[in-house]
Amino acid sequence: MDKSKPLLLVLFSILICGLYYGTVNAKTNDTPSSFEEKIPEVRQLNPLEIQLMSFMNGLMVGEPKQAVELWILGVNNRSGAVQYAMLSPSLQKQSRRKFEETRWVTGQSSPSVSNFRFTKVEKLSESKMRYTVKYDLWASYGDFGGGQKIIIVEKNLEPFREYWFISSIKTKYNQWEAFTPAETVL
Repeated sequence: MDKSKPLLLVLFSILICGLYYGTVNAKTNDTPSSFEEKIPEVRQLNPLEIQLMSFMNGLMVGEPKQAVELWILGVNNRSGAVQYAMLSPSLQKQSRRKFEETRWVTGQSSPSVSNFRFTKVEKLSESKMRYTVKYDLWASYGDFGGGQKIIIVEKNLEPFREYWFISSIKTKYNQWEAFTPAETVL
């Protein structure tokens, strides 16, 4: 087992717990002064929001396969935060509520996914790739077959913000598998 994975999981858990704690305990000021009412409100980020933005920006990857590999790490560690960070802005918007409902923990303890392998890589354009990934579902008490995901990765083409993100995840149905909020199950 890679020794850095447990450390990453602990760090991500602390970050998510801190974000949840900060959100739950946030207070608003309902009575701005009359002067403040006339000035457009410019919201200052609190230290936790800045930390979260830094975390998200730090996960922006320069290669398409890295986006899939980091998402897989999130699946293996049941970290919805890591999975979410790898998604396109539209897929984030579409799936955020589901991630929040599970408190950013995805998957299940058994059977778990393992042995991810890339079986097909297709270049669809200069800024779009398709990866077919197969994996095993297993538990200490038995083998539950395998699964397959087709993951589309696209490049954000905004100047000075070029990075790769996942825009689509299509998964072949397996009755024993727990799916992540961003997946479309076929």
